[in-house]
Amino acid sequence: MTFLYFKKLLQLTIIVLSLSGCVGSFTHKAQDSEMPSWYINAPSNNTFFIYGEGESYSFSDAKNNALNSMASKLVVSIRSSISSSTKTSNNRNGNTYSKDVIKNLKIDVEKIKFTNATIEKSKKQEEKFYVLMKVDRQELFKNKKIEFDINDKRIMKVFDSTKGYGKLEQIHILQNIYPDIQKAKSQSIILNAINNDFKYDSYIEKYDSYIDKIAKLKNDLTIVVKSNSQNKYFKDSLIEILNQQQFKVSNSSSNDATIFLNNKVKYSIARGWNIAKVTTTISVISDNKIVSNKVLNSVGRSSTSQESALENASQNFLKKIQEKTLDRIIFNK
Repeated sequence: MTFLYFKKLLQLTIIVLSLSGCVGSFTHKAQDSEMPSWYINAPSNNTFFIYGEGESYSFSDAKNNALNSMASKLVVSIRSSISSSTKTSNNRNGNTYSKDVIKNLKIDVEKIKFTNATIEKSKKQEEKFYVLMKVDRQELFKNKKIEFDINDKRIMKVFDSTKGYGKLEQIHILQNIYPDIQKAKSQSIILNAINNDFKYDSYIEKYDSYIDKIAKLKNDLTIVVKSNSQNKYFKDSLIEILNQQQFKVSNSSSNDATIFLNNKVKYSIARGWNIAKVTTTISVISDNKIVSNKVLNSVGRSSTSQESALENASQNFLKKIQEKTLDRIIFNK
């Protein structure tokens, strides 16, 4: 009895120990599968740092996701800042930058290279990597401010240079730097999101005044369109696209700008069709100087008459201007 008793007791002890080992193993695995507490409760951005957390099955992807998280938090901050500024703004500029800048801000922020980002914490649990990164706000602000200042100074230099040109050329110069102006507007708002002490309102107002200058110049400018041909097809086609671009066209003489169309037409007949082949030289004169000379070849056809073929060629002429863009035609780009 004694031997059997001890044998059963030993067997029971082994079973209990085995079960406790399994429980410990399950508990260990459960703990391993849990995300780190510092990842779940990632720190909020503060005056000194911007934080971002990321996870992935590769360490590099986890880092990239953490950087994207930083960008997303900046976007939220920017939207809040713009919303607040727009509500308190009583002038046109508040509405302007909220409409034409905010839609591009997310993309601009995502392009930010957080070159000074450091890994605060990282851990691999099972197959996944968890990363917490941070960026020094003041260092990031310093780097982005340098980029902004370079762009801002270049825009101001180009804008100041327009004073010595005619209205048409001024429009050309300002339209060329329009993308840079939009970029500078975005940069100024991003700088404010990084460092709230940076006052971007004066920059926005300045850039909007540059954009307004384009509209004002177009409103003040008068263009005269002339042609060597008695038919108005090509002339009317050009006037149509000028009007679409908010240019004013007049029949009277003008000291602002003149566009002269020199059409050379060749007619032929092929398989019963009237064919009109037209070579058009477009000369643009601004401030008594030729600023552009472009040659376009257009073809039209008609089953009824040469006149109809010429009218059809003018439609082809209009299409080619639209394809090349008016800027390339009148600004010699």
